[in-house]
Amino acid sequence: MFERLWLWFSYYARLKRVYRQTLYGVWKLTGIPGPKVSIFGSARLEQEDPYAKLAHQIAAKLVENDISVLTGGGPGIMEAAHCGAISNGKNAKSLGIGVTEIGEGKNPCVQEYIELDYFFARKWLLTNYSIAFIVFPGGFGTIDELGEVLTLIQTNKLPGVPIVLIGYEYWLPLMHWLEDEALKHGTISADDLKLFTLTDDLDYAFNIVSNFCKKHDRNQPCS
Repeated sequence: MFERLWLWFSYYARLKRVYRQTLYGVWKLTGIPGPKVSIFGSARLEQEDPYAKLAHQIAAKLVENDISVLTGGGPGIMEAAHCGAISNGKNAKSLGIGVTEIGEGKNPCVQEYIELDYFFARKWLLTNYSIAFIVFPGGFGTIDELGEVLTLIQTNKLPGVPIVLIGYEYWLPLMHWLEDEALKHGTISADDLKLFTLTDDLDYAFNIVSNFCKKHDRNQPCS
């Protein structure tokens, strides 16, 4: 009996902590001017990597055009995006969300930063408060983030917003699998392939995001 009560209390304490952290994250996000764009990508890429350089460039261009950047708080693509966001000297235009359970640490370019206990809480904040998503090459975590956004849009739980995959060479095998296997076997529809855009052209990627942002309230998520 005592063991069951202790388990219940531990579960309740964790749930309450997640709730408080998420509310704090929402409060921090309200201080970041809109519209907001989430950037996903690998934590393992060095800053000299070509994709990290592209993340730096597009984050700088977004902030220069009054579009805020949301991403994780760690290294790799996240660090590149944060460094790009501060490269033009503007303030309060990016937020990094770290996760204690994966121990990725805080990169040196983060402006605003929060740290959560659980990965799913970070995904919820990055997903629900962004007007578009830019996805760079990454591993399981990046694929998980991309898959969740696509699933939420596919099931109408999230409004249709731009999803841009950067890295034609990297993502091309995924496109082949989607077209040659998933579509062939009926596990996705042809319309599902229109939910995202694959490109290496940063100007094209930026224009997709920028044109979409102009059609919506600049201080609110899409609805």
